[in-house]
Amino acid sequence: MGDPIPFRGRIRDGAEPAAFEIPAAVVPGIARICSLGLGMDELLGETCRVIVGLCGVDACYLVSYRERDGGAAVHHFAGSGDWPDLRAVYGPDPRWDAALGNLRDHGILAADDILSLPPDDPVRVLHEPHSVRSLLLAPLKFGTGLVGLLALHGYGAPRKWEEEDSRIAGSVASILSAALERRRVEERLRVSEARYRFLADHALDFISLIDASGKVLFASPSAHRMLGYRPEEMVGRGSESFLPSEDREGMGEAVRRLVAGETPSVTMQHRLRKKDGGFAEVETVSSAVPGSPGEAPRVLRISRDITQRNAMESRLFESQKMETIGMLAGGVAHEFNNLLLGITGTAEMLSLLLAGNEEAAGYLAIIDRMGSRAAELTRQLLAYSGQGKHRSELLSINRIVEEQVPVLRTALPPSVEVALGLAREVPPVLADVLQMKQVVMSLCLNAAEAMPDGGVLTLRTRTEENPPDGPSRGESGGNRAERTVGSGGFSPEAGTRTVLEVSDTGSGMDAETVSRIFEPFFSTKFIGRGLGLAAVRGILEGHGGSIRVTSEAGKGTTFTLSFPAVDGEAPAVERKETFPVCGTGTILVADDEEDVRAMVRAMLESFGYRVLEARDGKEAVDLYRERNGRIDLVLLDMMMPRMTGEQAFAEIRRISPSARAVLASGYDDRGRIAEVLASGFSGFLQKPFRRRELGQKVSEALGIAVPEEASNGI
Repeated sequence: MGDPIPFRGRIRDGAEPAAFEIPAAVVPGIARICSLGLGMDELLGETCRVIVGLCGVDACYLVSYRERDGGAAVHHFAGSGDWPDLRAVYGPDPRWDAALGNLRDHGILAADDILSLPPDDPVRVLHEPHSVRSLLLAPLKFGTGLVGLLALHGYGAPRKWEEEDSRIAGSVASILSAALERRRVEERLRVSEARYRFLADHALDFISLIDASGKVLFASPSAHRMLGYRPEEMVGRGSESFLPSEDREGMGEAVRRLVAGETPSVTMQHRLRKKDGGFAEVETVSSAVPGSPGEAPRVLRISRDITQRNAMESRLFESQKMETIGMLAGGVAHEFNNLLLGITGTAEMLSLLLAGNEEAAGYLAIIDRMGSRAAELTRQLLAYSGQGKHRSELLSINRIVEEQVPVLRTALPPSVEVALGLAREVPPVLADVLQMKQVVMSLCLNAAEAMPDGGVLTLRTRTEENPPDGPSRGESGGNRAERTVGSGGFSPEAGTRTVLEVSDTGSGMDAETVSRIFEPFFSTKFIGRGLGLAAVRGILEGHGGSIRVTSEAGKGTTFTLSFPAVDGEAPAVERKETFPVCGTGTILVADDEEDVRAMVRAMLESFGYRVLEARDGKEAVDLYRERNGRIDLVLLDMMMPRMTGEQAFAEIRRISPSARAVLASGYDDRGRIAEVLASGFSGFLQKPFRRRELGQKVSEALGIAVPEEASNGI
């Protein structure tokens, strides 16, 4: 501890001061106390008591300096005298800085009489006001750092410190320094363990420690939240027991590489088995950590549940895919439907011109059928992209099903039995009647194909109030596979829903098939099956609905369709007025495709109308202005260069507010057809339309109604 600093001096009357006697026995006594494993407070307090008892000093102070904030913990014990409590003296004080630095550098300070110290000495300044007369200060050092301070006080008359006293005090200080440093290390370790225990206990990620054989040595409490296991249920078991078979080889190889030191860490996405038999999708980062001496490294795993993240990524991917297909569908539909109008229209006109030629009629019928199939494919593509809906009305789902049953019984094999379970007073939905019929027909035909040897096809309807939350997309449990797509129709916040169920007793599907069931052109049968279920999904989503498929291999499949219920009552089926397809008058046809204009002109002229042509919307406006009052109807394509059909009709209405027009389009651009029609159009024609559809729509727009029995059959 260094040589004591001599501050020997005679007292003012010249007499030699009485001497302290610090016995050597104090050293083993303090060592024994330090070996008892006492807490810091007990250790320092007991040390002070023993020193006062054995050494004959009036008071003993032990100071422990804290690492974390630079503060001090002061313990003391005073003898039988009525001595002041000077713990505040040893607290933080700038005046101590120089004194502590001197003690750290030079060792023990032994002052027989502090009055012999210089008047400005900080030790004298701090102690003299409290009647301290004799003082021994021993620094507690560990390495070059100061960890504490031992202070022995004598009050009243000065007393002498012998060299042996300083030597023994130095030995005591060495023992206390080691004890304090050990306690500080233990405290740091305790705080560190508490900190990391807190992190492990409260981490949302699942933390585990695996030995080289794969046995679980530690599992954090988040295992219960993520997997349903308590940590003690996992410790001691092989980690592979919590992995599905397809992931075991990959995780085993990762452990081997980490233990061998081939890589510092491995990141994998895999599944972990839950206690209930399901699986959680996780992303695990594994890294090697040193084991006990002589043992192989261990593997630390941090697993994050990414089930919801994957579901969100899947929804985002599907949304982007739908958007991309929608853009593609719009462009394809616009061009392809114009081509189909020319093809099917030409076949119809040739059928009129070649009436009686049976050989030509056969070939024209083939063209007509192929054109119809191509048009249906385009409609399915538009339905999948959500651009096919153009006319919504209050509908009864029960009525749609009942109207389709006779058609179904004709189309389905005799071995398939059709059963109905239609609830009464099911709320109507706001939907397109043709698309709803397409949905019912597609699901029923799909169900029939799953029952090649026959079975039961059941259609049910019902109302649901705040239905329970359904499974996430792609979730499966046991042998049952489920998938839900759409606008959240199965969530508790969905409100009142009208539900249609289509069930079969067929072969069912596995989870892999269910996960892809709504992809365009996906089929378990052969390539090129079509857009049936993909179109059904698009129609449902276009109507704000959802569709859930539940299937189990060998037990059949159920499609559950959920629509927003609408207040009101679906109108009864009414007999519609019919209109003649032949007529007189002048019609202005505006389309940017020359062949389309030529075909529409030929169709209209075959009905007896006079026809004017315009290559775009601006030319149509100019022609109408030029012949104001002599044009009875305008047929406008929706998308044209220079001026769209909507813009052209607005200009024509400024010329003649009573002008009438019919809008034609190959697709519903961003769902705007209903909005455009509301601006005053008399009707809408979906390309590719047939000659009779054109004649009927023109007659309706011109407003010449006749009884049905008098209508023309052309």
